[in-house]
Order: sequence, then C-alpha cells, then structure tokens
Amino acid sequence: MNDKVVERARELIRTFGIPLLDDPERLGQLLEDMCPDCRSEIFVLCFALRELSRNGGLPNAGDFSAEQEKIAERFQDKLGFVPSSAAWATYAIGEILNSGRVIKEAPSNGSPVEARRGFLRKIDGALAKTPRASQARRKTLRNGLLLLGIMALFLWLFIRITESRYPMSGEHRVLFLAHMSGADAAFGQVRLKAAQMAIDQINARGGVKGRTMHILGRDIPEDPLQAESAVASMIKDGRISAVVSACDNVVNLAIAELADELEVPLLITESSLLGVTMTSGDRPRLYTFRTNCDNTYWGRLGAYFMARGLNRKNVALISNAGDYDSAEIRDSFVESCEEFGISVLCEVHYTRRGGIDLASATEIVSSGAEAVFISNRVLDAAPVLSMLRRLGYGGTILGMAYDNSLREESRASADDSWWIVPAYPDDAKLLSFQASYRDKYNETIAGDDFAGALLAYDSIQWIADALYRAPGFQGEALRHALLSTRNLALSHATLSIDPRTHSPWNKEVSVVYRSGGTGRFQKRFMPR
Repeated sequence: MNDKVVERARELIRTFGIPLLDDPERLGQLLEDMCPDCRSEIFVLCFALRELSRNGGLPNAGDFSAEQEKIAERFQDKLGFVPSSAAWATYAIGEILNSGRVIKEAPSNGSPVEARRGFLRKIDGALAKTPRASQARRKTLRNGLLLLGIMALFLWLFIRITESRYPMSGEHRVLFLAHMSGADAAFGQVRLKAAQMAIDQINARGGVKGRTMHILGRDIPEDPLQAESAVASMIKDGRISAVVSACDNVVNLAIAELADELEVPLLITESSLLGVTMTSGDRPRLYTFRTNCDNTYWGRLGAYFMARGLNRKNVALISNAGDYDSAEIRDSFVESCEEFGISVLCEVHYTRRGGIDLASATEIVSSGAEAVFISNRVLDAAPVLSMLRRLGYGGTILGMAYDNSLREESRASADDSWWIVPAYPDDAKLLSFQASYRDKYNETIAGDDFAGALLAYDSIQWIADALYRAPGFQGEALRHALLSTRNLALSHATLSIDPRTHSPWNKEVSVVYRSGGTGRFQKRFMPR
C-alpha cells in the first residue's frame, strides 16, 4: 500500500484539525484531489474510518495504539478486509492520530483518588461507612435515570431522522433572498422570476422524489443586522430545505454565519468575495456554497486569457485597493502572472468611482504595455477607456465585467476590448433559457441582469439535483449532497464543487469582444 496517502492525510489534519477524521467523505474528496493515483488506499482508509465512527468514534492515540491488533481483526470481520489491508488501515489511522492528537495527563490536585464500585472516593485515612441498602437504592435510581435518558435520546434521534427525510409540509421549500425594493428593486425581482421559472419547470417534471418545490421570495433590507434578524425568523418559522441569496456582499457575510449556526444550506448566486464561503482561518463555512466563481479564480482567468487567449505578455494593471473584490482579483492575477509568463510593467489605482487620473493614464501609455488588465468587476470602466484612448493608447484592454455603460458607449474608445463574464445573452446555448423566460413573463432580461438571473435559475436546479441525491431533505444530508456535486450540467456551465473552498472548480466562463460599437459573445473557456 502507498504511504503517500498517510502523509497527505497528516497535512490535511494539520490544516483542518482532527475533526476532519469524523467526516470520512470530505477527507476522501480532499485526498483524491491531492493524490488521485492512490484511490484504493483512500478507499481502505475512509472505509475503516466510517467503521470506527459508526461504533463509538475514534479513540485517542494511546488507546488506538494499544488495541491495534483487535481493531485490525475487526476490520477483517466487519469489512471483509484482507489481513494486509486491515493491517495497513490500522497503521495509517494510528499514524494520523499521532500527528493530530496530544494525550494529556490528568491533572493532579494533590489528593489521591481511587475508583471503587463505580465511584471516585478520596482516601483521607478513613472510608465513609454507607449502609449497603442505601447504596443499592442509589444504584437503582441511577440506572433508572440512565434508562430514561437513553429512551429520550432514541426518541429525539427518531424525530430528527424522520424530519430530515420527510418534509413536514409535503414540499421542498427554498427561501430566496434579494433586495426587491428601493434602488435595487428591478435587479432583485428579475432574479426571483428566474428562480420561480426553475421551480415551475422542476414541478412540471414531477418535482423531487414525488414532492413539489416551493419558493418563498423575501425582500431583504440592506442593513446586515436587520437582514440577519429577518432571515433567522424566516428559517425558524418554516420548514426550509435551503436558502438562496442574490444579495450584496455585506448581507451575504452576515447570513453566512447564520447558516452555519442554524445548519441550513445557503447558496450565494453572484458574490465572488472569498469571505462569503471561507472563514478568516481559510476554512470553508460548512453550510455556505456559491454558484459564481470566487475572486481567486477570476484573477487566474484574467492571467490565463491574457497570456493564452490574447498572447500579451507585457501588461499594465488597474486595480482598486479600497474594494475587496478588486483587491482579491488583483492579487490572484499578479500571482498567476509568473505561471503564465506575464510581466506587469506598471500598476495604477482608481482614484474615484469609475476613473483614473491623468497622471495614472499617462504612466500606462508611456509604459509600453501591450495590454491593460482592469481587475474591478463593479466599477464603471467607460471613463477609463475614454481617457486611455484620448491619450493615444492603442493596446488591448481586458476587463472582468461588460456592463450597461459599455453597451451604451457609442464612441470607439471601448473598441478592441475584451471582457470576461459569467454568461452573456448572445451565447447560443442560452437561447432556450431566454425563450422560456420571455414566454413565461412576456419580457426580455436586460443585459446587466442576464448573468444574475441565469445564476439564480441554475442555483435552484443545483438544489433540486442535490435533493435527488441526498438521503434527507435538509441539514447535514443536503449539505453533503451539495458538497459532493461533480460534473452537473447547468445552463451556464458544468458545475463541480471544490471541497476546500465550496466554490465552483474549473468552471467555464464567457468572453465578450467589443468591436464596431458592439459587444459580441466569442466563446466559453476555462484554464487548461
């Protein structure tokens, strides 16, 4: 057997902590990513860990070492392992436990303690004299209370298992959150309509496991504290299978913590901020997932397309250090430049919303850069392009969002620019989605709303797929189904989830090229 798996497992324990051993499925997924050539060893290790979890959990390192021969025999009897596999499994688990756990000595308080007849008594020169009848009565009472406790535990487990497998309402409820009033009303409403269309299509096919899906659309305040309070009351008041959020980053960060607390899966449709699905300790939030790519992936996409798609190796970089999204994309782009052989000749920063100053633009023009990379996905890029073109810059421009301001830009300043987006209306593969939306609501999705609406639609399709595969309809069962998503064909891309980040892994995105005053879809791509 290959001991490479043991070394990788020890690395993971040092990163994620010893509780990772209590989740063999997640451990197996991480090990398959790190050593795909050791699938048989990974299977043996994870299968053995499941057996230990089902029968009292993992012992401490000292107990395990003392019982290795008996545990190996148990693996042979219970799991059908051959002696060599059973011996390797016990060796591997022992090595992993030794690297992740410290056996602590019981603290001494200066008083010797002795165990007698199930009690701990201090020895102070004399033993308390207690009538035997009194001891018997106390023992009977204790055993009776213990029996009642066990019965209550089994009743609680039965109720929880029943609740997790069968929706009490007879339907799978999805809570959909968006800003559907105020300045963002139109954005939120079109996303809710797209999600409702997905629900209707799933129900028309017979629902999920014979039960219909039902969406609960809620208008969420932009204040994070008010949003967290509102969402908490919504989840507690009804039987919610999952929550889908099309809100902004501030609200998403607040409700992501709430999702872990209440153990309700949360899908973020558009946010790419790393902190939405990752904790400050670089560990994934257990119950939060995203449909869009994270900013680390967006930055790498920019570097990849700059080098392999445009064949540009000397570039200038425009970023906004005051914007978390832009900063994360910028850091990932710079880190990926070395991998793809790109040199960053100069870097300038946004000085105001949607623009750079004259000195910064002049620095880019005089740097000799073949192309400019704009790392911000939310600011208006049209003024930046106008200033660069007025100063005579004729190189290529690559950005991360083709928004409405660029569509309306009639001058030639935006020409010869490329834009990487999650999805674009001109993509022929998305015509059926657009036709279904138009037939249902008698309206066409506006350009700036298209990607958000499509991601909301596909998030519902993702939840339906997870419900099909999950042994229950909510909580831990649904979380594991979402986590194990592999090669799921959605409208905008094929989705696989990275268990290290709970974000899409190696997902396709779309490229738009602006020429002749019009942006046109070019192709879908992903790094190779």
